[in-house]
Amino acid sequence: MRIYLVGPLTGQSPERITDWRSLAKSSIAEAEFIDPASWAIDTQEAYIAKERPTRAIRRRNHGRLVVDRNKLLIKSADVVFANLLGAGEKASVGSVGELFMAYSFGKPIVIVREAIGNVHDHAMVNAIASRICSSLEEGLAVIQEFAVTRVA
Repeated sequence: MRIYLVGPLTGQSPERITDWRSLAKSSIAEAEFIDPASWAIDTQEAYIAKERPTRAIRRRNHGRLVVDRNKLLIKSADVVFANLLGAGEKASVGSVGELFMAYSFGKPIVIVREAIGNVHDHAMVNAIASRICSSLEEGLAVIQEFAVTRVA
């Protein structure tokens, strides 16, 4: 089973980005994980400062590359696992975009977020989720269920 991992990157610490991903990978050892955060990523909050035009063009082109790459990776996945716990006050635009890509490909989507007070608790995001969980452990158990039913 191929599991695509989704979670906020911009403005996050390296530990915040990698810790939950490592837990997921160690919890479901028999799965193949597709983790875009394991490649070079840009976590800068570019909207904070004015960019020179050449930098803005480079960032836009990088964005196109990431969107095209991630679209192909999501299409090749069997399930999408999104950890949105502790997202803070800003929605993760990239994560939400990836979730909608996954939905458009008919992929099961497991979202982990706080039951109350998470900025991603939105009617449209909730509507495309196969399951919404409030802990990583619960979400990983759901992923295990998908693995079992897929093999059966």
